[in-house]
Amino acid sequence: MDTPNSRRAAALKRLGEEAFDLVVVGGGITGSGIARDAALRGLKVALVEKLDFGAGTSSKSSKLIHGGLRYLEQGELGLVFESVNERKLLMKLARHLVRPLPFLVTNFKGDRRWLATLALGLWIYDALCFFGNYRNHTTFGAKKTLALEPKLRSTGLNGGILYYDCVTDDARLTLECALDAQSLGAVVVNHAKAGKLLRDAAGKISGVVVTDFETGALIEAKAKVVINATGPWSDEVRALASEPAILKPTKGIHVVIDSARLPVKHALMMSSPRDKRAVFCIPWGLGRTVVGTTDTFFDGSPDSVNPTKHDVDYLLETANSYFPTAELVTEDVLATWSGLRPLLKPDDESEGASAVSREHEIYDSPGFVTIAGGKLTTFRRMAAEVVDHAIKQLGVTTRSTTATRPLPGAQGLEESDEALVALEKSLADPALPADGARYLAGEYGVRAPTLIARGKADASAFDRLDPELPSIFAQVDEAIDVELARTLDDVISRRIPLVLRARDQGLGIAEKVAQRVAKKLDWSPERTQAELEKYRSVVASTRTFKT
Repeated sequence: MDTPNSRRAAALKRLGEEAFDLVVVGGGITGSGIARDAALRGLKVALVEKLDFGAGTSSKSSKLIHGGLRYLEQGELGLVFESVNERKLLMKLARHLVRPLPFLVTNFKGDRRWLATLALGLWIYDALCFFGNYRNHTTFGAKKTLALEPKLRSTGLNGGILYYDCVTDDARLTLECALDAQSLGAVVVNHAKAGKLLRDAAGKISGVVVTDFETGALIEAKAKVVINATGPWSDEVRALASEPAILKPTKGIHVVIDSARLPVKHALMMSSPRDKRAVFCIPWGLGRTVVGTTDTFFDGSPDSVNPTKHDVDYLLETANSYFPTAELVTEDVLATWSGLRPLLKPDDESEGASAVSREHEIYDSPGFVTIAGGKLTTFRRMAAEVVDHAIKQLGVTTRSTTATRPLPGAQGLEESDEALVALEKSLADPALPADGARYLAGEYGVRAPTLIARGKADASAFDRLDPELPSIFAQVDEAIDVELARTLDDVISRRIPLVLRARDQGLGIAEKVAQRVAKKLDWSPERTQAELEKYRSVVASTRTFKT
């Protein structure tokens, strides 16, 4: 019988029996992108992830696909050029997941950047993508700026500039890359940790030993090249190859606020009153507003990154300085997320975390390639570069084709926004929650009709998971049957991120979800209870700022 468990067993069997061109370690956006790129080139690929796809940095970003306006100030024109053009491409290749978002940059009396200087920077920003942005920027005076954002502080306001970047669901962007790699023949396995590196008689790296966390089995995955795409864990994997540390991670945390408490129509680039760092205030939809991020050096374990009271106070203070009538306090924080940027060690750490370059670097040695640094927006280009490095060791010549292949949910949507609107209309069903069709179209793209079919076959699949949100039980079934979810945390944190959006962070529905998952994955009562306890600990880790 074809089940999620039988498919995973078959993937693990292949992992131990076949010889691969590449084994990619790390299932974040970069690793999943690498596996997809390589599979598209006809290479034999395996992708292994010790947690879940996107569980690390790749689901802890600001959820933005942006050109990096502030990088202009640091003189990183090359990075901005890459970013704005990748943003334009991803709006086509992942149309359902990468959506235009209006940004408002304000200027107040005493700001170190004049409004005219900001406008010049945005002309350069638009020009770097050959004026192919969703819309070019517009400059406004104080009166019009306040009309755009009525709750904005009026005292000292000179005006603002409206421009466009994009918002995304970073965890789903990562997942779709992994699913596409799998559809192209790659072996794709999560909850399987790469450990000891294998070596041939000459001492060259020839694979990796993988531990399946579900069974404890050890699997020798043989490969011509092992690719280390583990983000903040890169130095741990490099140590297995006796290679030196290269990272200086920085921590970024975000807070989620009820939009009734912080109503914004545009993403705002704010300046912290403490250190003048740029902080975003983002309308996140579904009744939520996000404020973030912090940027501080981090020396602890990448497995334990939690928000502190200092982090949260910093963000609330910044938001209150721009929206003084909001008077936000700690009790207004519904959820947080915390992640690490796997940045390269700077020559001079005294300049501060925000000054560290977001450029990436590729390191290769016989049988082993590491990718470190970089940003979400440029993941596709980074993946192509890594595979280009790897195939030199394979002695083959191939070219990346990811610039022309839409992600699975965007196939057929790449030509126009009208196609996405038509999809949304086709999903309309009276049994769906309000805004359910729009929500499913935006999360799943052309894969969304499967969710509707589940609801028609089983009425309980249309039941809501949360009274305020349009998420439904059909998504739980899809997560297990199709989307490689293996734990309760996988489902509620990344496939349907109630941990970030729900007022109770999914705790109220967790038991019902666990029971539904247990039937599909044949969990024992003990395993089901353990999954619930694990999820509750995940929620607790997002609330450490309260203690």
